[in-house]
Amino acid sequence: MVQSRVAIRYASALFAETSQSNTLETTMSDVRGLRKMLAESRDFALFVESPIIKASQKSTALKVIAEKSQLAPTTINFLELLIQKSRINELSAVLASFETLYNERQGLILIEVTSAVELDAAQQEKLTKKIEEYTGKKPVASYNVNPALVGGFTVKIGDSMVDNSIKRQLEVLKKRLMQGAFNN
Repeated sequence: MVQSRVAIRYASALFAETSQSNTLETTMSDVRGLRKMLAESRDFALFVESPIIKASQKSTALKVIAEKSQLAPTTINFLELLIQKSRINELSAVLASFETLYNERQGLILIEVTSAVELDAAQQEKLTKKIEEYTGKKPVASYNVNPALVGGFTVKIGDSMVDNSIKRQLEVLKKRLMQGAFNN
């Protein structure tokens, strides 16, 4: 994911502040909650990103949301800063950048595993260990099922994709057949 310089700058400032004030874990919890709200509520996302809604209205509404969500004071102050600096429309990118910084600090790597059938706990653990050996970081995995893969799985690690699916192998075989790779 390409992130803007503005998002990285604000996320870095928040990260430095929360690291120094020993509120990193609390802030990370708030970040996850806000990211979830942005992902699940299209209205909230449109509200935050709208240039038409006045800063004072956004501030009032976000204070109510922050109170109901029990956000930490540091997070509330940060949201206010984004509103004052007319950068609240960058909230999603700032939160994503903050989470990236947090994961790097914790030695975590986000992975997305898609398999043709649901993987059992033993298979998930084995795959996680292999990825940890490969990357040197602790994987935080999300698992999806896609029967169209026919068999096998794909693993997305950052911007890289490992495709061990039967579907992909069949595509490669078809391409080789079409090119005459098996002709003598």
